[in-house]
Amino acid sequence: MPALLIALSMLVPAQARVKSTPDSLTVVKQLSEITVSGILNSKLNLPVEMVTTRDIETKGMASPAELLHQVPGLTMTRDGAWATSVNLRGFSEAKLLFLSDGDRIQTATDIAGALSVFDLSSTERIEIVKGAGSVLFGTGALGGVVNFVSKRPAYAESRRVAGNAGVGFQTVNSLMHGNAAVSVAEDNWYLQLDGALRKAQNYATPQGPMANSQFNDANFALRGAMRYDDDQELLVSYQHYEARNAGLPGGAAFPPAATARYLGFVRNQLSGEYVFTDLSDLISELRFKAYTQNLTREVENVVNPTTAIFPGSVNRTSGGRATADLYFNDYHTLTVGTEGWVRDQATTRIRITTAGDTIFTAEQPTPRASMANAGVFGQYRWVVDPNRWNINSGVRIDYIRTENDTAFKEVYKYKLSKGERTTLPHNKTILFADRTTRELAYAAHVDVEFIPTRAHRFVWSMANAYRAASMEERFKYIDQQGILRVGNPDLRPEKGLFANLGYSFSMPRFYLKTDVFTNYLFDMIAETMGSYTLTGGQVVPAWVNTNVDKAMYYGAELELKWLFATGFDVETSLAYVYAEDRSTGLLMPWLPPLNGIVKLNYHLARKLNSSLMVEWEYQTAEPAPGVDRHRYAVVNWLFDTAPRSLGSVDIRFTGGVRNLLNTEYKAWFSTLRGVNRLEPGRNIYLQALLSF
Repeated sequence: MPALLIALSMLVPAQARVKSTPDSLTVVKQLSEITVSGILNSKLNLPVEMVTTRDIETKGMASPAELLHQVPGLTMTRDGAWATSVNLRGFSEAKLLFLSDGDRIQTATDIAGALSVFDLSSTERIEIVKGAGSVLFGTGALGGVVNFVSKRPAYAESRRVAGNAGVGFQTVNSLMHGNAAVSVAEDNWYLQLDGALRKAQNYATPQGPMANSQFNDANFALRGAMRYDDDQELLVSYQHYEARNAGLPGGAAFPPAATARYLGFVRNQLSGEYVFTDLSDLISELRFKAYTQNLTREVENVVNPTTAIFPGSVNRTSGGRATADLYFNDYHTLTVGTEGWVRDQATTRIRITTAGDTIFTAEQPTPRASMANAGVFGQYRWVVDPNRWNINSGVRIDYIRTENDTAFKEVYKYKLSKGERTTLPHNKTILFADRTTRELAYAAHVDVEFIPTRAHRFVWSMANAYRAASMEERFKYIDQQGILRVGNPDLRPEKGLFANLGYSFSMPRFYLKTDVFTNYLFDMIAETMGSYTLTGGQVVPAWVNTNVDKAMYYGAELELKWLFATGFDVETSLAYVYAEDRSTGLLMPWLPPLNGIVKLNYHLARKLNSSLMVEWEYQTAEPAPGVDRHRYAVVNWLFDTAPRSLGSVDIRFTGGVRNLLNTEYKAWFSTLRGVNRLEPGRNIYLQALLSF
């Protein structure tokens, strides 16, 4: 959702933005200026990547995280075939902000899933802001931002009815999927309805099936718009997504022998936005937006034949913002705005034991809690020299209030015996007392772009970031019969300094982009192995959230593309990050290994594109004694065809083979349990896409 627009002249200087030719890189991959529909209408020189519609359609990925895994600096985390998320430059999903058309997606992060509730077939692109995003989006965006932008039709001079559909399959898990969309548009309005359905069985690994990795999901969305006199526009959107019977063969919260699954994961999003353009010589654009989003999770955890646990949660986030783009002249522009949101959370956990009488115990994983945020921000752009220099700076101030009710170890307890219900005494120990926390946060940034020649571009950016502890980090008490995971109400907010130096070199047949970054964090929140005292004085091991005094991160990323012959080009990317606790010298958790991609592309006269790709990872840190060094290389082949006309319908195909050699390998951030912890084996996939 273009709430505000970040136009980032990120990748290619002026000479690359020319008409495509067979000997130009732009004919095979758009390396021109990226436009990110996220927050600001001024041009910001931030480290940014974008996953395009073509990437989504051709790479045969079952989840957004698998797709994002191919972006330098992003690494997939896996709790199952459906439940996946990402790590960005060493920051776990708890330190990242996920957006749907610019609206916050907020839910618990101890079981991956928030990134899985998107339909890729209705996604136009995925935008990634690397590094501190607090100045743009406020708390939660410490490590970066991932924004999913939905497809929308265009207005038409006369009534136009259009549509598209897709069907496909994957052999690795017998996945069948279908999607369809239809739109009606006129000069001053449009309406679009789309939906998708998927059904997958357990996926196959080189060692056999991965038990409990099945999933089913479905979604639909309705989007519309209306405009008046070309200077006013109303945009509305409703999205519904749900997954059922989604297996969780992983998940650090579960014991090794448990069988866990999502009984249901539902997301609903409703938003409306009103846009004024060219109100005056000063106000070039004025936007007002409101949204609400609900996420409901129901989990089943069968610990053993006599014990089952059923956690559940409801997360509701409602918010709004107003922004104004002020135009002084071609050299000076300013964006100002205000934003507010409230997140409410309620959780339950029912424990059922059947060793003897059937006993039901209701518990609270976290207390009923809410977090409210109100912020103001401003972004200023100064074009010092249109051909050489520009400077951007911005500041944001937020007021954050977090409050919670008292949470008890047990809420109620009863037994069923011969059909009769008997109330039992329950443990009224207070886990978390009611309290209210108030914080004032600020973030600022400055970035400088320098273009010494048409082929070279340098960008230096520096920012400070701030993240208040989430409700889960403060209050959680996760007891799934594995290792206890406990929150800390006294957590201090995370703060940090972020710096990034980017360089790009672009010629018609060659493109190179590098980023070198360093991040210095204070009071970083991390899970550390400690202990917890149970009722009765028993001390048990537990993962406890705590503040790390100081942490230093640094790393580098590289992207290269070379059109070495007509129709042939090679791509490669590389990402590395290192971080340590400055007080203890120990490595920080959630550090990905050195990783990259090498890809050979062939393009046949705009009729067929084919690629042979190798994805690899290599653990540079010395492994623990008795543990093999983590490393793998996986070969993939993929293709896509140009559209062929069948009367009024165009049809094209995409497909390929992932893990062509059926390689046995494990993902670095996989939490898969049991003996077989392998990633999917050879996967043949094919998709037919129709449009009219």
